[in-house]
Amino acid sequence: MKHRDIEYTLVQGVGRHIWKWSVVLDGSPSATGQTMTKAEAVSEAERAIDRALALKKIRLVSPKAEGSGKGTS
Repeated sequence: MKHRDIEYTLVQGVGRHIWKWSVVLDGSPSATGQTMTKAEAVSEAERAIDRALALKKIRLVSPKAEGSGKGTS
């Protein structure tokens, strides 16, 4: 499955009430977990993707870009 062009997988466990999820970023599994329902697994995986993308966005902003809005005339 995909969320924001990032692939994640859902697998039903041996028991009826176990769903495992994993997110693959940069070619390696970066987040995994298990929940009681499929809906929870989807939600957790998508949240993990959103957190990872938010961290990347924060890292892309350079310190120079933050101060460029202030005028020095």
